[in-house]
Amino acid sequence: MESRLSTVIGAIGRLLIGLGLTVLAFAGYQLWGTGLQEERAQNSLEDDFEERQAALQLLTEEADTPASAPTTAPTTTQPPAAEPDGPTTAPSVTAPPTTAAPPSIAPALAAELLPARGEALGHIRIPSIGVDKVFINGVGRDDLRTGPGHYPTTPLPGQEGNAAIAGHRTTYGQPFHNLDLVQPGDVIEVETLQGVFFYEVEGHANADGDAVGHFIVDPSRTDVVEDHGDNRLTLTACHPKYSARQRIIVTAVMVGEPAPPLPITTTTQGSGEEQLGADEDLAAEDEGNTVGIEEETLEESLGWHWEELNITLVWAALCCFVLFAGWLLGRQWRKWPAYVATAPVFLFAMFITFGHLDRMLPAL
Repeated sequence: MESRLSTVIGAIGRLLIGLGLTVLAFAGYQLWGTGLQEERAQNSLEDDFEERQAALQLLTEEADTPASAPTTAPTTTQPPAAEPDGPTTAPSVTAPPTTAAPPSIAPALAAELLPARGEALGHIRIPSIGVDKVFINGVGRDDLRTGPGHYPTTPLPGQEGNAAIAGHRTTYGQPFHNLDLVQPGDVIEVETLQGVFFYEVEGHANADGDAVGHFIVDPSRTDVVEDHGDNRLTLTACHPKYSARQRIIVTAVMVGEPAPPLPITTTTQGSGEEQLGADEDLAAEDEGNTVGIEEETLEESLGWHWEELNITLVWAALCCFVLFAGWLLGRQWRKWPAYVATAPVFLFAMFITFGHLDRMLPAL
């Protein structure tokens, strides 16, 4: 009787240890595995953006447009300068020789380069917290797995109005992980096909009355991505870290004059009913990813995605089957050779399981 009881207790103990190790492995996947996926996506987006820049240059040359004309070629605006009576809190940014007027891209050229959903729009750099990422067109769950995303309902960075960009804080490269460390006066640099633009972070009073570079809002606050009558950049992310309960907001005012509007397509390629469906799906996702939305819509966008449950359970069951097969093979043959033979299959199945489980859980 005692021997049977000790066997049962030992089996339960091994099961709990196994579950604990699985939880730790999934935490590692969330923190590092998703980062590797984002890094590969960023490399691809970098190539995509460079190809668009090269294509713009080629189209400009074919149109016999003077390269020096500020109305057709990308340019760089002047970054904020230091205060005359002391050092500025903004990081050092290399300034161009002169301040050029912001460019526009001829509509005939722009039509050739309009990015579809999920394609690269430009670079965002925040030197004070080490951010240098390619941002894309769209803020859906799958979009933000590749890097920061531009809210399609807002102007492009560098243009007139309130341009807004969202990003993860704890997974998929965590581009906005240290957004709370941004200070008033820090410089945010954004590069698009229209040129390079600089923004200076605004200060906001915290609970102690001190000036900080961010503020916290509930997800119902729609006003943070609305037009405020100036030219600004708004960055949004989940708050606190490892939670989607609130939003952390950083606002920055453009230094210099804005570029003229450039139309941006917000759908994938398609036509007819297929294109209409893409438009409707995108509208629903964009509404679900804006900072201010209804609670039900927020849950749909950032909350649990139960449609991934069945496929997650299928792959989890496959993991258990492989484990059992390895154990059974070890009893019939030799233990360690059996474990070595089944380990690659188990790790592959576990990786796929973690991927679907990550899609099912709330986005952070």
